Amino acid sequence: MSSSNKKSIDFLWHSFLKGDDKSFSIIYQQHINQLLLYGNKLTTDREMVHDCLQEIFIYLFLKRKKLGVKIENLNAYLFVALRNCLIKKITINRKTESPERNHIQDYDFFNIEYSIQDKIIESEISTEIKEKLKVAVGSLSPKQKEIIYLKFEEEMDYKEISHILNISVESARKLLYRALMSLRKIIHSNTIQFLFFIFSKKK
Repeated sequence: MSSSNKKSIDFLWHSFLKGDDKSFSIIYQQHINQLLLYGNKLTTDREMVHDCLQEIFIYLFLKRKKLGVKIENLNAYLFVALRNCLIKKITINRKTESPERNHIQDYDFFNIEYSIQDKIIESEISTEIKEKLKVAVGSLSPKQKEIIYLKFEEEMDYKEISHILNISVESARKLLYRALMSLRKIIHSNTIQFLFFIFSKKK
């Protein structure tokens, strides 16, 4: 996220904390689409995603005074809140449907089909390269897919990513590095260099 966007969000957030409900409405409009996209990558249950987002924003509105001193990065907070809410609801459903599977595994989460090539479709690359990208990304683990999504599509820094994934900054760096190296093993060197160029423009 650019520094100007962060300043804008911070200004709106502090205005909301002081009682300006219009700022809260703007915050909602600025974040809802990216949160919906992220939530739909985590689960195919769109109704669950909508329920979680409704709960999160209602909670923010009702508890603004208590949350004012706790939230330093609103964008990261919303992603974490959505992720945790979905994990909680999915876990509850699992307990009801199958008591022996009562918690979320790494391979359960962010395993929806996710293709990097969707983001670079504007670039004039061949169908062959796009197909290679699709195969390569499909071979990544759910966590590797998620960190690539957060880093290059949401343009988050490592501190934000580490907060969302509940890992250290160094672990986030290593996870992304391994994900890119996994792509490199599958994709031809010339193609991966092009991919890194596309990625570098988004940092």
